[in-house]
Amino acid sequence: MHPVIWRISDTMAIKSYGVAIAIAFVLGIFITARHARKVGLKFNDFVDMGFWVVIAAIVGGRVFYILFNLREYIQKPIAIVQIWHGGLIFYGGLFAAVLTAIVFMKRRGIPVWLGGDLIAPQIALGYAITRVGCFLNGCCYGEATSLPWGVEFPPGSGAGRYIGELSFAAFFSGQPDAVIRLHPVQLYAVAVNLVIFVVLFLAWRRRRFDGQIFWGYLILYAVYRFAMEFLRGDNQPFALGLTIAQIMSVTLFGCALVAWFNLRARGVIHGAAAKKSK
Repeated sequence: MHPVIWRISDTMAIKSYGVAIAIAFVLGIFITARHARKVGLKFNDFVDMGFWVVIAAIVGGRVFYILFNLREYIQKPIAIVQIWHGGLIFYGGLFAAVLTAIVFMKRRGIPVWLGGDLIAPQIALGYAITRVGCFLNGCCYGEATSLPWGVEFPPGSGAGRYIGELSFAAFFSGQPDAVIRLHPVQLYAVAVNLVIFVVLFLAWRRRRFDGQIFWGYLILYAVYRFAMEFLRGDNQPFALGLTIAQIMSVTLFGCALVAWFNLRARGVIHGAAAKKSK
């Protein structure tokens, strides 16, 4: 793996995880703003909104991660700001980013669900790019697998430490030479979310109501995340044999489904699609 892209000095380095996050946000903002201009909205409004959404997503994702790993950060408070080592929970970032975007759009007079439809495909794209950073960083890792595409991670990464724990257990169970590889769930995430991005991007021209793309994305993401958690090695069951992410996915799926059908019944649409339907 390559957690460090370029080491500037003994204390400074450019980390792959941070670069992936930066690329995801910059590309997402540019694509969204460019698309917004095509439907009669202001390019600069979405660039401005992107700035605040980036901050909200990082803070929200970090706060959720800290809350769920509070004991670790009480022992080492300085690690709270070291996001380049990994440690963002997507659901926390998503919640904070969506809330920030809604407030911003209401203040600028942008139809909220039209804005949501414009943004949603880029969330999937940004998620895929960020997971590349996770793979290079060795975080958000999978369970052990005997499949030929299983991946070995270096000892210094979170995935490497997990492999070390499994190897230690294997040694005392009579398998001292066992080579343990993990599901590359980060790369599974890249593939699935790139497909979701393409589906949502192509669905734009056929949308029939504001919010169709946004809530459709959340439905697809909830299904993906619930299933993927069964292959994750870094998340432990929280209740009913499900991880916290799975419980949140079930909740999100239900809420998104209700919202999708509710907006479909209203049939309100803005933008280029509305002009074509007249």
